[in-house]
Amino acid sequence: MPSKQTKGSNSGGPDTLSSLRSVIPEIFDAAQRSATGHRKHAVALHKLQEQCHNLDPKGFTGETAFTQEFIRNLNKVLAIKKREPSADKIVKLVAIFVQVGHDMDKNSKLQKSGDTDDVFSDGQRQDEDDDEDADTMASRFAEALIRYLLQGFQAKEKMTRTRCCEIVAMSITYLGAIDEDLYVVLVRKLIERVRDKESSIRKYAGVALARLQSNDDEEINEVVVNLMQNDPSAEVRRAVLINIEKNLGNLPYVLERARDVDATTRKCVFAKVMTSIDYKLLSIEDRERLLVAGINDRDSSVRRACVRMVAVGWLAFAGENLLELTSALDVVDNPAAGKVMQALFTAYTEIPETLSFDNDLWDTLTPEVVFVIRATLEFFAERHDNDQFDKHLPDGMRLAQLLETMGGRLEAETEDEMRADHEFVIHQLLLIARMSDFPDELGRRAMLTLMRKMLLVPEIPENNIEAISDIIRKLSVSEQDFVRIMVEVVSDVREMAPSPTDDLPPERARLETLLVAIKCLIIIKYILQRCFDSLSDGSAMYALLTECVVPAVQSSETVLQEYGIECLALCCLLDRNLATDNIALFAQAVRQGAGELHAKGLAALLDLTLMYGVADLGNALGSPSALVDILVKELYSDNDRLQATAAEGLARLLYAHRVPEPAPMLETLLILYYHPETASNDALRQCLAYFFPAFSYMSSENQAVMQQVAVGTVNKLGGVLKQQTAEGQAGATQGQVAHQIVTWCDPRILDAIVSMNNSSMANSSSGGGLRVAARMSSYAQIGIDALKKTFSATPNTRKVLVQTLNKLALDDTVSVHQLQQLFVLTRTLAQFELVTDMITRNALGRFEASLLKLLDVENADDVNLGAWLEEPEMASVFEFVSSLDEDAPDVDEDDEENDDDDDGRGSAVAGSDSEASDGHQAAEEQGFAAMKLRSRMPVPANYATRSPMKQAREERLEELNREIDELLESDDEEEQDEEAEY
Repeated sequence: MPSKQTKGSNSGGPDTLSSLRSVIPEIFDAAQRSATGHRKHAVALHKLQEQCHNLDPKGFTGETAFTQEFIRNLNKVLAIKKREPSADKIVKLVAIFVQVGHDMDKNSKLQKSGDTDDVFSDGQRQDEDDDEDADTMASRFAEALIRYLLQGFQAKEKMTRTRCCEIVAMSITYLGAIDEDLYVVLVRKLIERVRDKESSIRKYAGVALARLQSNDDEEINEVVVNLMQNDPSAEVRRAVLINIEKNLGNLPYVLERARDVDATTRKCVFAKVMTSIDYKLLSIEDRERLLVAGINDRDSSVRRACVRMVAVGWLAFAGENLLELTSALDVVDNPAAGKVMQALFTAYTEIPETLSFDNDLWDTLTPEVVFVIRATLEFFAERHDNDQFDKHLPDGMRLAQLLETMGGRLEAETEDEMRADHEFVIHQLLLIARMSDFPDELGRRAMLTLMRKMLLVPEIPENNIEAISDIIRKLSVSEQDFVRIMVEVVSDVREMAPSPTDDLPPERARLETLLVAIKCLIIIKYILQRCFDSLSDGSAMYALLTECVVPAVQSSETVLQEYGIECLALCCLLDRNLATDNIALFAQAVRQGAGELHAKGLAALLDLTLMYGVADLGNALGSPSALVDILVKELYSDNDRLQATAAEGLARLLYAHRVPEPAPMLETLLILYYHPETASNDALRQCLAYFFPAFSYMSSENQAVMQQVAVGTVNKLGGVLKQQTAEGQAGATQGQVAHQIVTWCDPRILDAIVSMNNSSMANSSSGGGLRVAARMSSYAQIGIDALKKTFSATPNTRKVLVQTLNKLALDDTVSVHQLQQLFVLTRTLAQFELVTDMITRNALGRFEASLLKLLDVENADDVNLGAWLEEPEMASVFEFVSSLDEDAPDVDEDDEENDDDDDGRGSAVAGSDSEASDGHQAAEEQGFAAMKLRSRMPVPANYATRSPMKQAREERLEELNREIDELLESDDEEEQDEEAEY
C-alpha cells in the first residue's frame, strides 16, 4: 500500500527520490479506483512531499523532483474525455492535495504564533506571517502547478483545455499568496478562456475568476458579471452564480437570475445562493421582486426552493420570530406576501399549528399580527380543519366590534402612513369576516348593520367594497334579498351627492358628484358579479340599469363611460336580449374608444360572444363575419395588452366552439404566436403556448381543424422566420414550427391522452378503431397538402415541407388511396427536380420507401398505375398533376414522339369509322388524358429502361387498340353479311 511505503521512507535520503516513480503512481492508481479515501491519499502525498523537502531544505531539489513526478502522473489524465470517472477522481485528488498543503501550512503558522513570546509586537508578527505566506512548500507547489497548467490553456485539444481549467478552478481557493506576475498571467489566460467556444471550459474559467474576485479588480468583476448575465449556456451561468462574490455591488445581478430562462438556475438562486444571505441586506423592493419571481414561478421545484429559502434562511435571520419575518415581507404593500405565507404554512404545517392568538393580541392589532391571523385562518379553511379554524376565529359580534374600533381609529388618524396601516388592518378583518358563517343571530345583525354603514364611508377603498359585498351576500337570505339590500345602499350613496342648494364652488360640486357616481357604479359592478338570475323589467337591478348605468355610458366623462361599459356588459351577461340590443355599442367602443374604454369594450365583446356565440350577436351587427372581423383586427393592435386580451378571448371562443368557421381564426393565432413581432408580448405567448396543445388534444374535431391549417401556416410563416434567422434574432425556425404543429396534429397522442384519462372513447369497442382510422386519414391529408404546396412554395419552405413528411410517421391505418396519392405526388415532385439539396432528396427518398412498404410493394416497378387510373378516388390527384406547369421537366424525347404518334393514331381511328368512334370517344379521351399524366411522372435513373409510368401507359394503349380492332373486325363482318344478302 502507498501509505506503508511512505512510512518506510521516513529516514529520507536517495531512497525517497528513487521511490517517487513507484509511490506516486500507486497513490494515483488507488485514488482513481475510489473517491472515499482521497483525503488519506492527499495526506500521504503531503508526507512524501515533506520528506522530499527535508532532503534539501534550501535548494528545493527534493521538492522539484516531487513536483515533476506529480505533474508527470497528472499528464495522463489531462486529455481524457469529460465525465470519465477515473479522471474526475484524479482531478479531485489534486484539488484536495492542494487544500491539505494549504491547511498544513496554516496550522503550522498557528502553532508558531502560539509558541511565540509576547515580546514581539503585532506589526513584527504580521511581517513574519507575510513572509511565511509568500514562501511555503504548499505555495511553491501550487505556483509550479499553475505555471504548468497555464500551458494547457492554449492546447488544441478541447479536453486538455477543459482539464487544465478544471484543476485551476478547483485548486484556486487554496493557492494562498502567489507571485504577482503569475497572478496577472493567470487572470489574462482565464479571461481568454471565458471566450472559449466550449461551454465546459467557459464554466471552469468563470468559476476560477469568480474565486479571484476582489473589490480592487474591476476588470474581473465586469467579466464575471457579464458571464453570469449573458453566457448562452445555463450551466456556465449557474456555476458563476454559485461562486461569484456576494457583495452589495453584485447582489442586483444575482437577483436577476431569479428570472433566468433555465429552471435549474432559478432554483439555484433560492436554494443555494439566497439562503445564506441575510434578507436585511436587500431593499424592500428587492425582497418583493425576489419573492414574486419565486412564488409565481411556473416550475414547482423553484417555488419549493423559494419557500425553503424563507423558512430556513430568512426565518433563521429573523431569530425564528414569525412576526419579524412578516414585517420584513412588507405585507402592506407586497401583493405576494399572502402567497408566500400560504406556501410557507403548507410546506411547514407545524408553524401554523403552534400559533395561538389571545385576547390581548386581538386588542392590539398591527398589520403584521392581523396578516398572520388571516393567513392562519385561510390555511385551516383550505385544509377543512374546522377544529383549528373555529379555535382561532372570533364570533361575529367580536369581529364587528373590532371593525368598528379600527374604523374609529382611521377617522381620527391624520398621518398618511398610519392611515395606510389602519386601512390594511380593516381590510384583513373584512377578509376574516368573509370566512365566517355567522352562526349567531346577534352577530349577523351587528355585522350587516356595520357593513351597510361602512359602504357609506366616502373614501372607502374599492377592495373593501368587494369584501363587504361578499359578506352581505353571505348574510342575505337569497339573491333577491342581497339585491334589495345593495340597491338600498346605492340609493343612500346617491343621496350623498351635493344638491343645487348646497353652497359649493361649481368645480368642487362637479367633482363630488363624479366621485359619488363612480362609487355607485363600483357597488353596482360587485352586485352584478354576484347575481345569476335573469334581469326583468320589474327587477330592482333593472331600475339601477336605467338610472345609473345608462346615464354613465352616455356621459361625457371618460371615467364614467369606462365604469358604465363594464356594468352594462355585466347586465348583458344576465339578459340575452339586452346583449343583442347593445352589441353595437360595445363594437363602437372598440372602434372609436381609447385607453381603458377600448380595453373594457373589447373585454365586453369577448365575454358576450363567449356567452351567446358569434351567430346570435353577429346578426345584430349585420353578419357574424362583421363581429369576427372586429375581434381579429385587435390581434394586430400596437398595444401588447390589447393584443394579448384579444388572443386570449379568441382562444376561449375556439375552445368553446363558439366560432362557426374556426380554421381561419386558428391559422391567424398560429401565425401570431410564431411571428417575431410578438416575441416581447409574454402574456400573449404564454396564453397561446397553453392553448394550442389543449385545443388540439381536447377532441378529434379540434385536431382536424389544426390539421386543416397546418400546411398553410407553415407556408405563410416562411418569409418572416427566414428573415428572423438572417437577422440573428432568437426564435423558432420554420422547421421547428412545422414539427411542433405536426405534433399537435398527431391523433395517436390524442388517443394516448384519452386512454390516460380513462375516457369512454378509449374503452370503446371496434367503433373506436374505425374512428382512429378516420383520424389517421385526416392526418395523412397533411402530407398530401404539403406535397401539393411544394410545387408552388419557395425553396426553403419546400425543403421544410419535404423533411416534415417523415415526421408524420404514417402507419397501416391510413387508407390505401391516400397512400397511392402520396406516392404519385412524391414521384412527380422528384421528376420536376425542384428538390436540389442532397439532404432533402434523401428525405424524399425515405418517404417514398416508407410508402412502398405500406403499400406492400417491393419496388416502384411493381406499382400498377394503370389500375390506379381507374379508381375514382385517384382522379383528384391526377387532375392536380395534369394542371401543373407544362414547362416542368418531362420525360425523354422518344416518349414525346410516342405521345404524338398515339394522338395521331387516335385521330385516324376516329376518322375511319365515325359510328365506332362515337361509341368509344369518351374512353379514348380518358385514355389519352391518362397517357399525358403518365408522361409527366418521374423516370428515376435506376428505372430508366422501363419506368412504371411508361409501362402503365403502354399497357393501357395496347388494351385500347385491342378493343378498337375488335370493333373494326365486327363492322367488317356485318358489311360482308349485308353484301351477301344483297
